[in-house]
Amino acid sequence: MLGRAQRDLPTDPVLPLRRRSGGGGAVLTGPWLLRAAVRLAPTHVLTGRGPVAAARWFGQVHQAWLQAQGITDTRLCDGPTVGHWACFAGQGPGEVMVGDRKMVGITQTWRQRTVLLAAGTLVSTPPWHLLCAALRRPREEASMLASVTVSAADCLGHDVDVGAWADALRDRLERALVNAEGCSPPG
Repeated sequence: MLGRAQRDLPTDPVLPLRRRSGGGGAVLTGPWLLRAAVRLAPTHVLTGRGPVAAARWFGQVHQAWLQAQGITDTRLCDGPTVGHWACFAGQGPGEVMVGDRKMVGITQTWRQRTVLLAAGTLVSTPPWHLLCAALRRPREEASMLASVTVSAADCLGHDVDVGAWADALRDRLERALVNAEGCSPPG
């Protein structure tokens, strides 16, 4: 999946490629990536302070969720955006890191009538060589991608139950949205 601005990248026409509405670098989707998205009105309290604050909020929710799953040594990227042709090799505010390695990437789409916050969490190690092949990048770049990323399975030393993790993330996002709106969370 290509970022909105990635129009001039050479790609392999045999592999299916899609372009997402958000910015950032290319993402290799598959069972190794747990994706989540929240659609907000542009007047929502979370959008009032702009994209950086919204990304930090979204990252904090993901960080708390990961900590509840047993990945406790996380931090939020807080520096300026550092772009890269591959999403997980770049860094932006709110993205979740384990040490210097990225686990959660965040992208946003701000439109007149809606704001979309989307994230991808590496639950297992992606086959980075496929992303390199799809974008006609040197195969050696797959090793670089592996060195700057980390998956939940890598951190825990075992596979994760993706269905249970998705349910826990959905619950955490729902509670965080209720709390952001100034309401009490449901019982």
